[in-house]
Amino acid sequence: MRSALLVFAKWPAPGRVKTRLTPVLTDEEAAQLYRAFLLDLLEQTQALEADVILHWAEGLPNGQGQPFAERVDAMAVQQGPSLGARMRNAIDATLSDGYERIAIVGSDHPTLPTAFLREAFAALKRPSSIALGPSYDGGFYLIGMNARYPQVFEGMRYSHPQVLNQTLTRIGRTSANLTVLPRWYDVDTPAALRLMLADMDEGPPTPHTEEAVQALELRSLV
Repeated sequence: MRSALLVFAKWPAPGRVKTRLTPVLTDEEAAQLYRAFLLDLLEQTQALEADVILHWAEGLPNGQGQPFAERVDAMAVQQGPSLGARMRNAIDATLSDGYERIAIVGSDHPTLPTAFLREAFAALKRPSSIALGPSYDGGFYLIGMNARYPQVFEGMRYSHPQVLNQTLTRIGRTSANLTVLPRWYDVDTPAALRLMLADMDEGPPTPHTEEAVQALELRSLV
């Protein structure tokens, strides 16, 4: 079965990424840290039996992106007026390209265990399945499907604490077999950043994040 991991990401520009970390970081430092998150995630995905497609939220400035392009099988630009539409369209396009198991993951969790990603693809071997990775903030860090379920995304509003519950309700109205993955966290706040720093020694290798942590002297936050 052909598998694809779609990594949804933003270009790491100051003032555009990790803005909720700016109480403890400058805009430039937050962008530097996010770039490291993304590089580590892309290197982590090399261990998966899946093609990795990096979906940017917008076109790259001046055609940049080589450090990221060399770590993935393809790059694309997200299409749609809302996050739900962009996820739905990305899954539809990837299914049309002949992939049978598709998972979308964010780029905000460098210590996410690789085993969670493998579990998602294993769950999608079952026909008519959805895999969902809940996050502690009430959202989700991963959603995977092996068929089209547009009703999961249509009309959804994101970035609020009820996203997970509303998504689960929508999935419950479909015929899909649901697998809920272990809960994890996005590094969006100073508290989550401190949790990440405590987890770094136990999780997957994160050399780029570790380099950024040292350069920004973030260990003092723990």
